[in-house]
Amino acid sequence: MEAVLDKIQKEYNLTERQRKLLQFSFLGIIYDVTKIGMLFVFFACIQQIPAFLFNLVLLILLRTNQGGLHLKNYISCFLFSFAYLFLAICILPMLVPDISTSLGLCILFLCMIIIYKIGPQKNLKIYTKLKDSKNVIRSKYNSILICFAFIFLYFIFSDIIFFKQGMWLIVLHTMQIVFVTINKKRKEINK
Repeated sequence: MEAVLDKIQKEYNLTERQRKLLQFSFLGIIYDVTKIGMLFVFFACIQQIPAFLFNLVLLILLRTNQGGLHLKNYISCFLFSFAYLFLAICILPMLVPDISTSLGLCILFLCMIIIYKIGPQKNLKIYTKLKDSKNVIRSKYNSILICFAFIFLYFIFSDIIFFKQGMWLIVLHTMQIVFVTINKKRKEINK
């Protein structure tokens, strides 16, 4: 990869910072593709590909707008993603199978309010654009639209398992955002 980065740096006259950002982007793409590939294989083995794909799309929409927990290495990130999706798709719907539509809607509305109030929680070292208040507001509104669209679909299709799993994914995502917020505030206090 170094040879490719060197060639791109020379050809486009990139600064060292731009080169590092490009390297970070390449690694992120490689890590995400391999992580999604391994998760796909696992969920294929347990015959949950449609549920995995549905929840993956929802997760990508939420994470790109809201951010979340960033772990320091590939293995911990993979294990966290695996646990996150496995809980949402397989464990939580079995542990709490009979959530009424009205309770599910209340939970989702509560999650939407929390996400709006404390989000986005992105790594500001990476997302420099987020420091601009217009981008924060845009991320908040995008998240509200995503949540509201899901709530609307959940209201109509709450008996379909994908939407029950998606509800749990949103709950887990909200918990993650709350954890990141608490952790950031704790770090600020300890400074």
